Amino acid sequence: MAKIFYEKDASISEIVDLSVGVIGYGNQGRAQALNLRDSGIKVRIGARKNSRSYEQAVADHFAPDSIEEIATNCDLIAILLPDEAMPDVYTNSIEPYLSSGKSFVFAHGFAIHHKLLRLPDSVDILLVAPTGPGKQLRSLFTQGKGLPALVAVEQDFSGVGKQRGLAYAQAIGCTRAGCIETTFAEETVTDLYCEQAVLCGGMPELIKKSFETLVNSGYQPELAYISCLKEVKLIADLLFSIGMDGMKDAISNTAKYGAAITGPELINASTQARLEQVLQRIERGTFARDFMAESKAGHPTINNMSEQEKRSKMVRTGKALKDSLEF
Repeated sequence: MAKIFYEKDASISEIVDLSVGVIGYGNQGRAQALNLRDSGIKVRIGARKNSRSYEQAVADHFAPDSIEEIATNCDLIAILLPDEAMPDVYTNSIEPYLSSGKSFVFAHGFAIHHKLLRLPDSVDILLVAPTGPGKQLRSLFTQGKGLPALVAVEQDFSGVGKQRGLAYAQAIGCTRAGCIETTFAEETVTDLYCEQAVLCGGMPELIKKSFETLVNSGYQPELAYISCLKEVKLIADLLFSIGMDGMKDAISNTAKYGAAITGPELINASTQARLEQVLQRIERGTFARDFMAESKAGHPTINNMSEQEKRSKMVRTGKALKDSLEF
C-alpha cells in the first residue's frame, strides 16, 4: 500500500520563512503561485519581460523578476516550465547563479529522471506533482478543497527536504486531498505511459477510428460523434466516481454483454504486447531522446498531427454540433 500524507503530516512553517520563487507562469505555475501566496508564502515570479507570462503575473499583482534574480535570491525554487524548455533556461539563467542549500521543486520528474538537468549535489531536489491541470488545482483550492499530488525526494541536501516538499504541497492545497509518496522515476514513467497508452494516445485514437467506421458505413456523422466521443464523459464520470465494477453495474445489460464479448476482441494479448513496447520505449529513455530531438526540430510531428486533426471530419462535425446543440 502506498504511503499517503495529509494535512496532519505537513507543516507550512517549514517554508513560511523562505523566499519562494516560481519560474514558469503558465497553467501550472500560475495556479501554484496564487495558492502559495494565499497560504501566506512570500512568492516571487521569474519571467521574461514582455512575455505573456510576465503580463499575466503583473495582472495578478505580482512584480516579476528576471529568472536570474530568482535563481540568485530565492531559497526554494519551483521550476514549472515545459519539459523541453528546462535545459536551456537552467543552463543559461539558473545554474550560473546558484549557491548551495537551495531547494528545487518540480511538478513532473521528466527533466530530472532523464538527466536533462544537472543540479549540484548541494541542493534539495523535490517532486510535488498535482494530479490534474493548474485550473483545477486553483479552483479546488479556492473552494477549500485540494487536488491529490505525488511527492518524492530525489536529493536531500538540507536534511529536511521531505518536510519542505510536504509543506509546499500543503501550501498549494494538495495535502487536503492526500499526497502519495513515489520516486521521480516512477512518476515519470507512469505519467508518460498513461498519457500515451490511454488518455492522450490510445483513447482518442479509438474514438477517431470508431467514428470513421460508422461514417464510412453510411451513418450520420453527428450521431457517430455523439456516440463515440460525447458519451465518453458519461462513462468516465462513472469510472471516476464508482470504479470499474461500479460502472459495469450501472450500465444496461446490452452494454454489459457487448462489453464482455467485444472488449477482449479489441484489447487482447496482441494489444498488451504493443503496450509493453510503449512502456519499454519510455523506460529505456528512447521516448525522451526522440521528444527532445522533436522539440529542437520545431515539433514537426506535433504540428502535422494538429493540422490533420483540424481538417478531420470528426473535428468539423463537433464544431458544427456545438453551434447547433447545447453541450
